[in-house]
Amino acid sequence: MGFIQPADGLTFSEFIMKAFNDEMKMSDAFSKTGRKITGTINEIKFSSISGITSGFWDISSSLVSANGKSLNISNRYEFKSGFDAITACNATADALTPAVQDLIYKIVADSNFSKLLI
Repeated sequence: MGFIQPADGLTFSEFIMKAFNDEMKMSDAFSKTGRKITGTINEIKFSSISGITSGFWDISSSLVSANGKSLNISNRYEFKSGFDAITACNATADALTPAVQDLIYKIVADSNFSKLLI
């Protein structure tokens, strides 16, 4: 029924990077002089019709630290979509932000994340 786009005209990669950086800043873990971590979005896909009224976002990412350590994370975020196209597409768009938050949580909760920072 239409395009699914991140807010503020950002690309998906920019949206995820901004969300990640914002989370790090809010937790006082962000530093302009700290360890540099770069990230790549390996895959991002969604479905608004998984089953009859469910959907999902699949996002996988690779992070590489300036110290040479790396971390690969894949996450599936499931949500209720809807039976009709308009409802399902709107629910899919609305689920992007919590899907990215879920990915970030999975990254920082991973036992290997701290190895990127040292």
